[in-house]
Amino acid sequence: MTKTSLYSLILLSSTLLGMTDAVASLKVSQTATPTVKSSLADKKLLTDITSVGSRLFSLGERGHIIYSENGTDWTQAKVPVNVLLTSISFSSEKTGFAVGHDATILKTTDGGESWTLLNYQPELDRPLLAVKSFGNEVVAVGAYGLFWQSKDSGNTWTQEFHDELLLEEDREFLLEIKDSDPELYEIEKQYLLPHFNDVYLSGDNWYLAGEAGFVAQSSNQGNDWEKLEVDYYGSFFSLTKNEQENLVVAGLRGNVFEESSDAWQAFSMDGKATINDILVYKETVFLFANSGNLYFSANGEDFKHYVFDDGKAVMSGVVKNSNLVLATEAGIKFIPLATLK
Repeated sequence: MTKTSLYSLILLSSTLLGMTDAVASLKVSQTATPTVKSSLADKKLLTDITSVGSRLFSLGERGHIIYSENGTDWTQAKVPVNVLLTSISFSSEKTGFAVGHDATILKTTDGGESWTLLNYQPELDRPLLAVKSFGNEVVAVGAYGLFWQSKDSGNTWTQEFHDELLLEEDREFLLEIKDSDPELYEIEKQYLLPHFNDVYLSGDNWYLAGEAGFVAQSSNQGNDWEKLEVDYYGSFFSLTKNEQENLVVAGLRGNVFEESSDAWQAFSMDGKATINDILVYKETVFLFANSGNLYFSANGEDFKHYVFDDGKAVMSGVVKNSNLVLATEAGIKFIPLATLK
């Protein structure tokens, strides 16, 4: 189970050569139904988890966002929407963002205890699959190249379309019809970019990962992008940098690639379970995967394998108090780091 596969189970507007749209207002186009309090929120599907200050935050189905000081006792936040939420990121202990299905964007300014709905457009039929914040920058990405960016901590946003990420034949096609058939141009443009499954921000250097082996980088905070050639055509669901500042991407069937010295080193995990997320903790790399699979390596090359008996997907994880705290298809789970040797 991945965030993109969850989407399959259950818009872009810009000028082609202008790279980014003019400032576009987020909107709540329909009345949203708030999430319902549940004593089982920490035992249901959770898709992401993060740590900020002394708190852990996780989120998932039915608009559930939960937080905890110790990873054991969880409190459910006030959330004004009940859709599947897919990703969460904080820029400070008080300010954070969450995204999900129906192009949902949420913001908190009180440390995650309550959330405000910034964007909710079910008619787009586009989930947002990842959000990252860095200083005042916030980027939310999703299906069919959905890309929203804020430079002022979520107060104003632009919706962007980067034609440099298109296949050359698709770019040429759009150029041909832009003036001759503007209506067709707008329709076609909505479906030509790949799903953006993850985004990673590192100062001026930003990275995207998506379907069909898609990886891209920007060296100027997302103004211009270039595709990176990886000899793989399956989808990538996560990317990050390791302790050596090398880019690591992972995805379908346990495939992992590390960029080093302008070359990619390929790794294939035992069991070939699809990898949902990557965590780098000190020098250890953790890979969280479907069917109860967890992979880990102290050197980023020799991976060991742990499997949960229940076979439930492991979606994401963080380290807290010498434990690996996991967001899974069956809620929160723990593994003492000392047992992973």
